[in-house]
Amino acid sequence: MKATRTHGRSTRHPGAACGADDGPGTRVTDEPSLVTCPDCPDAAETELIPDDASTGDPHLMQTLREAAAGHTRKIDGVVVDATTASAILTVYDAATPKTQAKIASLPLTLMVSLAWNILNAERDGAAR
Repeated sequence: MKATRTHGRSTRHPGAACGADDGPGTRVTDEPSLVTCPDCPDAAETELIPDDASTGDPHLMQTLREAAAGHTRKIDGVVVDATTASAILTVYDAATPKTQAKIASLPLTLMVSLAWNILNAERDGAAR
């Protein structure tokens, strides 16, 4: 008898939340209580958390401020931690209003990448 694994299905992406494929030895389920893969239970629970904001929402920056204060917030399907939210807000608050509008309209992944790139460049410049 071939052993099968049960994986939690992501609501946003096809396939298992842990990234396992739907191959012959894999069973994918929508039921989090049936998850036995060691990587899936947390991923399945995270998928059940509703989004607090999405790209383009007028209250996106307020949601990031709440995340920076230590509250769990989910934006565009991604749980945002306090450090990442603080990095985004540091760059956002230092920008001009025109640039702030551009930053706020970016998808979260690009917003995070931009913030860390700017902060790392600033850190590297200050170290010289």
